[in-house]
Amino acid sequence: MSVVFEVSRQLSGILVVVFVVSSLFNVGLTQKPSNFRAHLTNGHFLSRMVLANLILFPAVMVMAVTMVDLEPAYSAGLLIFGLSAGAPFLIALTRESKDDVSLAATVMTVLIVGTVVLMPLILPRLIEGVSVDVWAIVRGLTLQMILPMVLGMAIRQYLLSAAALVQPWVAKISSVALYGLLASMIVGYLPQMVDPELWKAIATGLVVILVGLFIGYMMGDGHNKLKRVGALATAQRNTAAAMIVATSNFDDPRVVVVVTLVNTAGLVVLMGAAKLMSRDAEFLLTPIGADVPERRH
Repeated sequence: MSVVFEVSRQLSGILVVVFVVSSLFNVGLTQKPSNFRAHLTNGHFLSRMVLANLILFPAVMVMAVTMVDLEPAYSAGLLIFGLSAGAPFLIALTRESKDDVSLAATVMTVLIVGTVVLMPLILPRLIEGVSVDVWAIVRGLTLQMILPMVLGMAIRQYLLSAAALVQPWVAKISSVALYGLLASMIVGYLPQMVDPELWKAIATGLVVILVGLFIGYMMGDGHNKLKRVGALATAQRNTAAAMIVATSNFDDPRVVVVVTLVNTAGLVVLMGAAKLMSRDAEFLLTPIGADVPERRH
């Protein structure tokens, strides 16, 4: 039986790379550079997204990890998860909420660049006693995330017929790799799932995801479309980036396990949230204001 667990863990390592590269390549194949340029002019909203994703969400995660007594490996996994912004899965969530996919792709791109810059700077200061390979993080995020997306956008721009032919297959590969990754992770690390400390860490991460949903929503600048994209962009973390960092810098498998399972639980919650948002269920995230008292005459 131990052989099955070992093979599943090795398979998950391969599928991480396949999922990351194919999902980012698919984003590039489906988006015109002109779409990005148009949304990049909305600097006010993008700056709010940077604030929410790269400062506020990680700060909430740090506070949660500090308040809850967790095993060091689980704390490390949650901190990596919190610092990883710009999730490729945001595109699927945005489609589910019936919002602007090109806006979501622009936000995702800005946040991926922010993650590549800030992750190597902040992570070594958050995880005490752990030596983080800064260049391994930068190299992994650049080669597996930024370059495939840029390549896909170049093909979309200059070889449109080739992009139309390749894109459906790339999307299928990405989907199969994602489900295969989740399955292999669950099977491979099944022995670790009996640990009650793991489930405490998952619950902690899920609470922070819900807080992130609210933070991102409130950064929407009063526009429903921006509020919905902001909520999903902030709550859905970049598990691909988190796995790159976790697998290349930590030997303890529990770091990867907690990232995977928190992401899985978060996906379920956020898919439900996206469906509700598509029905304009704004009341769920909008704070209730006090009634204005009537003036006496």
